[in-house]
Amino acid sequence: MSGYKLYYFPARGRGEACRLSFAAANIEFEDVRLEGDAWAKEKASGRPPFGQMPFMVTPEGKVLAQSATMMKYICKKGGLCPGDDYDEGVADMICDGVTDLWNAIIKMYYEKDETKKEELSKEFNGTTLPARLENFNALLKSPFFVGDKLTYADIMFFDFFNNFPGKGKLEVPEQLSKFPKLVEHYKQVCDVPGIKAWLGKRPETEH
Repeated sequence: MSGYKLYYFPARGRGEACRLSFAAANIEFEDVRLEGDAWAKEKASGRPPFGQMPFMVTPEGKVLAQSATMMKYICKKGGLCPGDDYDEGVADMICDGVTDLWNAIIKMYYEKDETKKEELSKEFNGTTLPARLENFNALLKSPFFVGDKLTYADIMFFDFFNNFPGKGKLEVPEQLSKFPKLVEHYKQVCDVPGIKAWLGKRPETEH
């Protein structure tokens, strides 16, 4: 029986949170990176549930898609989910808050009108992101978002800031600098052994 396989483009993008989750949970996986004809062939096979990447295949041959769903599934397998229903709700709330930021970035990225794109960028960097950072800072009351244990909420938060403003570098993004608690949180997630090892060996990509 083969192990887990994660399928995504040769980029960090929406697949990286799953890679980080596998790494944090010390679960071995095959990092399958597809583009061009290889992705077209895979898509035509009908195996990706929504015709999109990322998607994953379990050791039993079962298929899952949607990045947040896969991330949570991986973390459940690896013991990185809250044990309390309310705490799980808090973790999901953090993830949804990060997803709002991702959606704003995607909207900005795909805007074709350069004037509108500039307006969206100013709104995001001047209003949306600072306000959401204030929210996250208020919610972080311990080393991690849910008690003293790493969960998928922390991975989701770290992935966004490492991925977008951090451009995949190990340094703490400047956008977090006004929030010492969030800076410390970023460093703690970065230093989780499995994550640290992954960050040191993953392929360098633009996105």
